[in-house]
Amino acid sequence: MKSENLQIIIEAAHAGGRVLRKYFGQVLNPSEKSMAGDLVTVADLESEKAILSVLKKIFPDYNIQSEEDGETNNESEYTLIVDPLDGTNNFLLNMPTFSVSIALLHKKEAILGVVYHPINNQTFTAIKGKGAFLNGEKISVNNITDPKRLTIIYTCGYKTDRTYLGKLIGSLFSGPHKRVINNWSAAYEHCMLACGKIECIINDGTELHDYAAGKLIAVEAGGKPVDFLGNKETDYVNDKFIVSNTLEVNNYILKIIKPLQKSRRLTT
Repeated sequence: MKSENLQIIIEAAHAGGRVLRKYFGQVLNPSEKSMAGDLVTVADLESEKAILSVLKKIFPDYNIQSEEDGETNNESEYTLIVDPLDGTNNFLLNMPTFSVSIALLHKKEAILGVVYHPINNQTFTAIKGKGAFLNGEKISVNNITDPKRLTIIYTCGYKTDRTYLGKLIGSLFSGPHKRVINNWSAAYEHCMLACGKIECIINDGTELHDYAAGKLIAVEAGGKPVDFLGNKETDYVNDKFIVSNTLEVNNYILKIIKPLQKSRRLTT
């Protein structure tokens, strides 16, 4: 993967971010998509338009999967995964926990990821096999393993069963953990892990555009991904996984969620 391709994707993410900064803090009229919590605004749409205008010019033959625009299939081995505003609900609440997320997949494997936080002007990047970076400086996960010092993020899809969700979050909160967070901003949350701010993310059924770039950044920063059975992650587009700063933390979290996974399978 050429470094100039990374720079183009950074440029696209920044173009979307400029749109988001323009609209942040304004009163917008969102439209519902699949359900009440699944929203789209003029900020999402204009950010996406700005992003795609850059990407389509430079990568006209690549497939594109974008949250609002949908899928363009050019029968390429390469696919750009675009989320023009990851964290729309936060954006509408004037909470600055949102980002622009763009990943490049070769077949079903992420090879490049960019997550841009426009309010903090943070650009997180990764190329497969070459590490992760924040504004050009290399970043890495921390080595905290003490349960009392863990910050754990749980993020899920809109269709995740709420009864199961309540049981899992209750189990996490009942532990000795420093903090349990549910920000609904998967792309940026993975970057928080990548730069050592948190120790674990449980990703439960979010859509590919939510995690495609952030997951690569977290892994390239030293994060350890496993599936919900504890197996080493081999399918990048699997949407149910844990990524932690260490295998020790993964094993600790698995002890909490495995019993709930068994009961979940029995009721579905």
